[in-house]
Amino acid sequence: MTYHEIAGLLNRDERTIWASYSRAVKKMPEKLEIRKGIELPLSIFTTELTALEAVIAYLKKKRLQYVEIAGLLNRDQRNIWTIYNRTFNTQ
Repeated sequence: MTYHEIAGLLNRDERTIWASYSRAVKKMPEKLEIRKGIELPLSIFTTELTALEAVIAYLKKKRLQYVEIAGLLNRDQRNIWTIYNRTFNTQ
């Protein structure tokens, strides 16, 4: 897909998609291995949240615990907790 097509699906700016992709390729030049697991609907990425915030919010709604989400995302559970609480408990 083109950056323009992806941006249209995600309701994001085309330049943001390009920049995110460019950074991701630098961090991980090898192809991404897709494994069976939890499927994420495209609609969760159309909000104002960052991609990571959107994934965490979706998985929390599915009643996964922080440690489970951390395992899926290969992150520390404290980071998951911090991101979730910073995003949804600010007033």
